[in-house]
Amino acid sequence: MNGCPDVTVLVVAKAPRPGAVKTRLAADLGAVGAARVAAAALLDTLLVCGTVFDHRILALAGDLSDTGVVDTADLRHEVAHWTVIGQSSGDLGHRLAQAHADAHTRTANGRAGHILQIGMDTPHVTAALLQDSARLLCQPDVDAVLGPAEDGGWWVCGGSDPAHAAVLADVPMSRSDTGELTLTALRGAGARVGLVGALRDLDTLDDAKVIAAEHVGLHVSAELRCQGVG
Repeated sequence: MNGCPDVTVLVVAKAPRPGAVKTRLAADLGAVGAARVAAAALLDTLLVCGTVFDHRILALAGDLSDTGVVDTADLRHEVAHWTVIGQSSGDLGHRLAQAHADAHTRTANGRAGHILQIGMDTPHVTAALLQDSARLLCQPDVDAVLGPAEDGGWWVCGGSDPAHAAVLADVPMSRSDTGELTLTALRGAGARVGLVGALRDLDTLDDAKVIAAEHVGLHVSAELRCQGVG
């Protein structure tokens, strides 16, 4: 669907169990409210990826059937169309690097194995931006792609060589310079990096208000409105 059939999308996410997700948002919405937002954000992410990519892998930490009071029926229905793998132990950087390695192993079946990885913090990503990212990754002079987040991190990281993604294990995550450090690490590993457009992460109440106001048709926006946000 994406004009480059060798691209597999990899979504790295947590099951939306209260207390385990969206901890900054939980300060304003409570643990259950934040988990419901996380569930809606993950659903939006999976749905938009499903409109673009034929090959889809979800690296999931936790169990969608063990999320307490958070309803995940719609999520579980959508996930049935995905290849689901677990996440490794360790910090976020190590888990991301291992998820890339596992995804490359899963796609080593005669296809080129380009992996485009995103998380569950940008449910407002558009199909067009995902398509642009996939096409860029398929260019012969590009080894990896990176999309900056407005808070200094990144929202998408893709590559065709798992050795390049391995550098993520040594990059400090969730910092204002994570994006810059990731770009430097990829280039230091010899990757020719193409950059794609920036997005705002859904981390705080201010982020939630902006995303809900600008993207009213999303499941996450509807959930935020139900909680009085947006």
